[in-house]
Amino acid sequence: MKQKITIDIVSDIACPWCYIGKNRLETAINKTTNEFDFEVNFKPFQLDPSIPNKGIDRKTYFENKFGSNERVEEIFDRVEQAGESVGIDFKFREIPKAINTLPLHVLLKAAEKEGFQKELAKLFFEAYMVTPQDLTNEQNVVNILKTFGWTEEKTLELMNNEELAYEVKAEIAHYQQLGVSGVPFFIVNNKFGISGAQPAETFIEAFRSLKSEDFPTKTEDSCAIDGSNC
Repeated sequence: MKQKITIDIVSDIACPWCYIGKNRLETAINKTTNEFDFEVNFKPFQLDPSIPNKGIDRKTYFENKFGSNERVEEIFDRVEQAGESVGIDFKFREIPKAINTLPLHVLLKAAEKEGFQKELAKLFFEAYMVTPQDLTNEQNVVNILKTFGWTEEKTLELMNNEELAYEVKAEIAHYQQLGVSGVPFFIVNNKFGISGAQPAETFIEAFRSLKSEDFPTKTEDSCAIDGSNC
């Protein structure tokens, strides 16, 4: 009987390292699926909850965040190279706006209850950073959810559901209290933490170390609240 491994991915849709880390994790899972039985869940985090609901012009936001266009370009280039290595074609310069991701996390919370959270997270990552769309435009979000059979009315109702928003904010606060200050952060079997977009080999080592005391605690590339890396 295969060992059960549950992985909670604490992440933000606006975090490119979270997308990279997700792909690296999936590579590790695919290589060890004969050894383990995996359950993967996405958990919410906001790198910048201060962004208004209408968003901020992408160029203005990143230049203010990193200090200069030159620094922004350096960071974009580095992350794009990392993305290419796992099959992601980031198009950061085409992103129309920096967004407040809370409404997207609310929809991911609802999707978790209906069983397609992982698939929706992938589409949100793509819509924000690969085929850049204005995700402050509710119609763009509605069109994504139509993929899963949701009506416009259902999507809009859930996006504005205060009870779900409260649940999401409470979860974010929970992970902050646990000490999570950068994402992605992977929690394995609700016991061990892996910080950053680790190589697939590190995840595989971690899976196979669960029965020992030698669980890796390395740190790799991530997006931090202080704005480092992305």
